[in-house]
Amino acid sequence: MMPRTITPQSVSVEIFTDPLTQALLSHTGSTTCQLERLLDERVDVHTVEVSRAAVDRTCPEAAAPLGLPAAAPVLVRRTTLAVARHQVSRNLVLAPLGRLPWAEHLLSSCAAPLGRHLPEPHERHPLGLGLDSWGPGRAAVSRWYLIIDPDSAQPALFIRETFNPDLFDPATTGGPVSCP
Repeated sequence: MMPRTITPQSVSVEIFTDPLTQALLSHTGSTTCQLERLLDERVDVHTVEVSRAAVDRTCPEAAAPLGLPAAAPVLVRRTTLAVARHQVSRNLVLAPLGRLPWAEHLLSSCAAPLGRHLPEPHERHPLGLGLDSWGPGRAAVSRWYLIIDPDSAQPALFIRETFNPDLFDPATTGGPVSCP
């Protein structure tokens, strides 16, 4: 699977016109819990892939936030979140190999959404909001952030979430957001 490239942009959540999209993107806690509240349905995870790769072959924009050289190995987890009738999001999670055993274990063994299994307290460090591709010619709202390890204060996970545009409208007020 070829990596998609996101050009990180500093856009404000207010650029998105849909109140539901704004509520999702402005939430700083568990995405799964917020999705369940917003959609009033239980969200299930479907693992698409768990593999090992060089960060630059999977998600080059994650190298710097994770503090890794471009060719550094990472554990890659690709999932979708879904409710009964819809795919809700497509997610990419990267963990640096050899840095934090709990992060590697979580990505390789957890069949549930990750948020409920992260160590507490942990910090979510936002990196950006923008648009990504949902499919040919379809823009979708996306956000990406780091999970910071509570003990070492090191970046543990890089997470990129892209949300179904049928559920979370990607329309903007016309500001500087583009779909890669």
